[in-house]
Amino acid sequence: MQLYFQNNFVRLSYDKTLRLGMAEWNGRLHGSELREAYLLCLEMINRFSLTRWLADDRMMGTIAPADLKWSLEVHVPRMAHSSLLRLARIPSQYENNREAVELMINKGYTYDLNLVLRDFIDKREAMAWLMEEV
Repeated sequence: MQLYFQNNFVRLSYDKTLRLGMAEWNGRLHGSELREAYLLCLEMINRFSLTRWLADDRMMGTIAPADLKWSLEVHVPRMAHSSLLRLARIPSQYENNREAVELMINKGYTYDLNLVLRDFIDKREAMAWLMEEV
């Protein structure tokens, strides 16, 4: 995996050959930090025509209401229309985050999606599923 971006809150990496991207979240991002991280995810997906994505949300903190609203209006529609075909997610340990992400997922399903989403507990299982034929 090649590092695309990293700060104290998120590490974004990709494998161009496998068309795989990964976001590993850490802590609570809010406002411009969260929005920048989400936009960088989309930029990486589009730049490399990624079809597989692993969202490791285990350490991702609460998403503020204003950021959730922005995510539902801006981020989710863009993700829904991206090249992604499979998204594996390891949910956050924080209940508030899981609830916010569920809202985003439900909003995503209102679009005509080719994206298949599945939650995992184990990162190896998530990667194995992502690597199955798309």
